[in-house]
Amino acid sequence: MGLLFEEKVSTSDKILKLLRDFSAEIRVEKVDSSSENSRWLVPIQVQKNNISAYKNRFLVKIGNNILFKNIDEIAYFFAEDKIVYLVSVDAKQYIVDYRLEQLETLLNPYVFYRINRKFFVKIDAIQKVKQLTNNRLQLFLKPNFEQEIFISKDKVKEFKAWLDQ
Repeated sequence: MGLLFEEKVSTSDKILKLLRDFSAEIRVEKVDSSSENSRWLVPIQVQKNNISAYKNRFLVKIGNNILFKNIDEIAYFFAEDKIVYLVSVDAKQYIVDYRLEQLETLLNPYVFYRINRKFFVKIDAIQKVKQLTNNRLQLFLKPNFEQEIFISKDKVKEFKAWLDQ
């Protein structure tokens, strides 16, 4: 009986040590949590390997070919009919194998913002923001998006804070 107890203690000590070692490898930064939609903790960097926690490029499909687009080539992402499209700065659209919910954890929140349930925009793609009378905002993007893009009055404060960081 004593040997079994010692093994359990020894195993749990090993697990605790592994958890401590693992948590020491990742640094996190607390972000503004005043909004329901804010992410509470944002991984900044995996310190051990000095690797960014966010994607630097995305694979895209063109027919039977697979290419990649670097983050600096991307203007925005949008979803239509359950398909997510990446729009490059040269106005070309590509299909990506991600849902918008997945992109939320893959994109740097200081660079990309989820405008609404079907749109992520990069800060560099915002050409103009127009304040409307009903406390909503209208976005104008480069390259141009064929539909009007609005930010609801519920997200205006959070969006302005993101722009002003």
